[in-house]
Amino acid sequence: MEVVRTLIVEHSGGESLKRLLEDFRDMVNYAIAQGLEKGYSMKRLHQACYLVFKERYDYHTLWYPMAYRVASSIIRTWKKKRRGEGEPRMRKKIVRVHKKLYKLDLELGVLLLRVRANEVVEISLKLGDFHKEALKSGEPKELLLNEKHVFIPVGYEIDLCTPEGFVAIDVNEDNITYVSMDGRAGKIHLGVKRLRETYHEKRRRVQKNVRGKHRNALLRKYGGRERRRVADVLHKVTRFLADRFKGYGFVLEDLKGLRSAANRKVKKYNRKNGKVQEVFVVPKEMKRRLNSMPFRRIQSYIEYKALLNGSPVDYVPARNTSKVCARCGYKFLRACPTCGLDGTLELGRAF
Repeated sequence: MEVVRTLIVEHSGGESLKRLLEDFRDMVNYAIAQGLEKGYSMKRLHQACYLVFKERYDYHTLWYPMAYRVASSIIRTWKKKRRGEGEPRMRKKIVRVHKKLYKLDLELGVLLLRVRANEVVEISLKLGDFHKEALKSGEPKELLLNEKHVFIPVGYEIDLCTPEGFVAIDVNEDNITYVSMDGRAGKIHLGVKRLRETYHEKRRRVQKNVRGKHRNALLRKYGGRERRRVADVLHKVTRFLADRFKGYGFVLEDLKGLRSAANRKVKKYNRKNGKVQEVFVVPKEMKRRLNSMPFRRIQSYIEYKALLNGSPVDYVPARNTSKVCARCGYKFLRACPTCGLDGTLELGRAF
C-alpha cells in the first residue's frame, strides 16, 4: 500500500512568486464566481474560465486546472458547511502545483517552478538532511506553496507485515493509554493541556497590557511557539509508540464527528422569557476542553508512523472502549478488578 507523508520546507521566493500567488488567488475567486452561476464541475469551469485566464494571465496551461480544482473544492465545502454565511472566497495566498510544473534539485536545494512556457522561477529551499532523505526514498506528488513554506506530499510504497499481536491505543484529554496483547500497558502524560493554558494566559496578559503593532508581534510569537512545542511533544510520543510496537497491529478509536458533536446546538424552550433558544448540547467548559486537545492529529501521527514501520492500523467504534478492559473484557471504570490493569508511564520515562 502507499503511505503519504507531507514535508514542510521553508523557502525564500521573489517577486515572481508573489505575483503568481496573487494571480492564482484571483483566478480561483473568478472561477468560484463562475461556478456559482454556471456550475462547478471541471468541465463547466474550464468552459467558463479558460479563455479569460489565457488572455489575462498567459501562464502555463496546467495552472488553470489547478485553479478549477481549488475553486470546486471551496464551493463544495461552502455548500456543505457554511451556506448562508456569504459567498465563498479564497483569501489566503496559496497555490497548488501540478507534478509537471516543478522539479526539485536536492543537491542545490532549489525548487524549479515553471510559470510560463519559456519562464522558470528558481526558489531556494531550506532543506535539512531529514528532508533530503525523505525525498530520496519517496515520490513527491502535487505540492502546495504559500508565501513562506512549501508543503511536499511524499508517497512511500509499504509492505504491511502480518502482526505478531495487537496494541490498543486510547487518546484522552491529556494522556495516551495503551495496552498490548502480551500485557504491556501504560499511560503517557502529554502535558499539552497545561502547555496550552500557560500560553493562553500569556496571550491574555499581552492583549490586556500591550498596545500597537508590538502586541500583534507578541501574539504571533507566542502562538507560533505554542504550536511548535505541542507538535514536538506529539511527534516524540507517537514516534515512541510506533517504534516500541513495531510489528504489531494498532487499534484506535474512531473519533470522527467529535468536534461537530461538541459544537452542535439544539432548540430549547426557555420558561423564564417564553422563547425558544438555541443552546449547545455540550456544556461550555466541556466544549472548551474537547476543542483544546488535538485528538485526531495524534491519531494521524500514530497512523502514518506505524504504517511507515509496516504495522497495520485499524479503527473501531469508540462506544464503551473506555469502560471495557482490553485485556480480559471486564467492564470497569478505573482499575480492572479481575486482572488489575491500571498501568502508568510518565513521559520522561518513555524517552
